[in-house]
Amino acid sequence: MERLNSGIGGVVLFVNDIGVMTGLATDGDIRRAVLSGCSMEAKAHKFMQRDFTFGNIRDDRTKSLGKMSDAVRHLPLVDDNKRPVDILSWTDFWQIPLVQPSLAGNETRYVSDCLSSGWVSSQGGYIAKFENAVTSFLGGGTALCTSSGTTALHLALLGLEIGPGDEVIVPNLTFGATANAVVHAGATPVFVDINPETWTIGSEQISQALSDRTKAVIPVHLYGHPCDIDPILKVCDEAGLKIIEDCAEAFGAEYKNKKVGTFSDVACFSFFANKVITTGEGGMVWSQDKNTIARMSMFRDHGMSKERRYWHNVTGYNYRMTNMQAAIGLAQMEQIDRFLSHRRALANQYHARLSNVSGIKLPSYKEWAKPVCWLYTIEIDTDHLGIDIDALSGRLREHGVETRRVFIPLSGQPAFNSYPSLNTPVAEQVAARGLSLPTSNEMNISDVNIVCDALCSILETLEALTDR
Repeated sequence: MERLNSGIGGVVLFVNDIGVMTGLATDGDIRRAVLSGCSMEAKAHKFMQRDFTFGNIRDDRTKSLGKMSDAVRHLPLVDDNKRPVDILSWTDFWQIPLVQPSLAGNETRYVSDCLSSGWVSSQGGYIAKFENAVTSFLGGGTALCTSSGTTALHLALLGLEIGPGDEVIVPNLTFGATANAVVHAGATPVFVDINPETWTIGSEQISQALSDRTKAVIPVHLYGHPCDIDPILKVCDEAGLKIIEDCAEAFGAEYKNKKVGTFSDVACFSFFANKVITTGEGGMVWSQDKNTIARMSMFRDHGMSKERRYWHNVTGYNYRMTNMQAAIGLAQMEQIDRFLSHRRALANQYHARLSNVSGIKLPSYKEWAKPVCWLYTIEIDTDHLGIDIDALSGRLREHGVETRRVFIPLSGQPAFNSYPSLNTPVAEQVAARGLSLPTSNEMNISDVNIVCDALCSILETLEALTDR
């Protein structure tokens, strides 16, 4: 088992006294041996495969690949004396990526139109078309394209006049951009814990963190599950706080049949390549308040006046999206219903395959929520199974499956450890146990089954060893 864990994952080779290969054993062979009742002290060579597939180190890779299959994922390469020299892994040729953008719609046609027209920078007709498409999808308000989800958050804070001396309540489990934007605005992030079921901030956590300096709250709809918004609205209304919804991972999710983002003073979206829809890099702010929109628009465009060209009212930024990016975004919006439906199907298949697997806690979906499956993310009982998340992710990668641990709590990181933080045990536990599985608009149901087969095989081996 030590060799399995430290070497090429999933296979160990056996050689005789002169180095000639005599067999191999996979983690499945060891698991079956343990389950059949053998002790951990038993000689491993008794369970090795003596009739095994191998290649010659001098063979070209195409010939070696032809010997590989679902059953043969690691091919030992031997010299002319049958001494092992290398191992060719299936993952050298194939892998299920964590995410993969879908660009099979009108993306190429619209970008070609930008190139042929010459409108390639931040001016051009696709900017307004993309903004209008998102506004229509959200059911009203006004949207502004931005250069990223991070700059969208910064603009939201500037638009709401939040800055030095102000505190902003932020969940401790989120991507660093949420807190970065607060710091760049000159305000102070205050980190709070999350709900153990939804992994999102709640009204109780907000109430515990209130001070006379609290100016705003940034609820993050983490991994696509909405926050419980109504209690948050009540607390913020009573305390006179602004709300900025971080919807970077939840475009299209709903709370009580209403799109997330539409409950707040400002909503922020990200269209990075791994998001529900993408513009490559890019983001968007949305609001129903015209004054807030006007301020954000001014800051986005170098702080210039809309009435007098090259007249700078404030020290602004260039946070604009290019016309080419917006063209891609428009093409993505034409497919949004299909994307959301497909992600629900992926989540349903993951749930069906993993619901009865020991050592896994599946995501919890509340009755008032219609999540969007950004990344299907589970918790692993790492203590019981005797493996940490990074090691498990490495084992899955050797099976051709790319995964990712969840975010690391911000309060303990060098960039943020000087800012106030409440006790956040839930965030710490989720960070230690959370694992995101491949989820994207291009992924097939058959890919979900491959992921689940690999995960279950590894966990069954670990469970068998634990039970011994």
